[in-house]
Amino acid sequence: MSVMFKSKYKLFDAFGIPIYIDFSFLVLLVLFVMNSGSFSFGLATAMVLAISITLHELGHALAAGAFGFKTRDITLSLLGGCASLIALPRKAWQEFLTAILGPVVSFLIAGGVLLVLTFVPIENAWLFSVLSYALWMNVMLGFFNLLPGFPLDGGRIFRSVMRAFMSRAKATFVAMVVGRAVAILIGLRGLYSIFSGGGWGFISLFIAWMIWKEGFREYQAALAEERWENWTQDDFNARVSPPPYER
Repeated sequence: MSVMFKSKYKLFDAFGIPIYIDFSFLVLLVLFVMNSGSFSFGLATAMVLAISITLHELGHALAAGAFGFKTRDITLSLLGGCASLIALPRKAWQEFLTAILGPVVSFLIAGGVLLVLTFVPIENAWLFSVLSYALWMNVMLGFFNLLPGFPLDGGRIFRSVMRAFMSRAKATFVAMVVGRAVAILIGLRGLYSIFSGGGWGFISLFIAWMIWKEGFREYQAALAEERWENWTQDDFNARVSPPPYER
């Protein structure tokens, strides 16, 4: 008898968007608990991470929805979060706003937590530490995603700016090249962390690999779209018409 395991599980719906958790995200949660020194604090910070990533991705999803582009779902995984849009915004300014809204949400959360820590007296040291972590996490989440490591948010912002000077396919190629340079730096940082005894270096390697692979995949998609847009009616007929019948 074989047992089948799903790779991801639905948690809830937010604004009509299904939120899923990938099995790999549990690895990240376990790492947080193991490296915190306290089970309760580790679990709390892991939940802060999950909530922060979800809100970050909802920023992208709601921005895209304002332009008429629906989001299929949001999935939390070992590499963070991913809002799966059914179709990407086509106009450069729409892509810019959709990409930047994620980091903006992260910075707004950090600002809200900072106001609480500044003006609300918190005598509980555990709660103060959790809120301080939430502040730090969202600042890091916002700044990291602004790196021009296409297809990270910063890479998409960079591509949207480049589209003012070149076609979407060429802008995607430039963003991919810059993104791969960022991926190399992140990978080297991960290797340094591993060899110096750090416990999080392998996650940096995974992120670097994701940027390297997904950037090229999106460039291929942009090329395919460009070829499709440049097709003439004769090209279309030649591709979709059946070959002549031969006896």
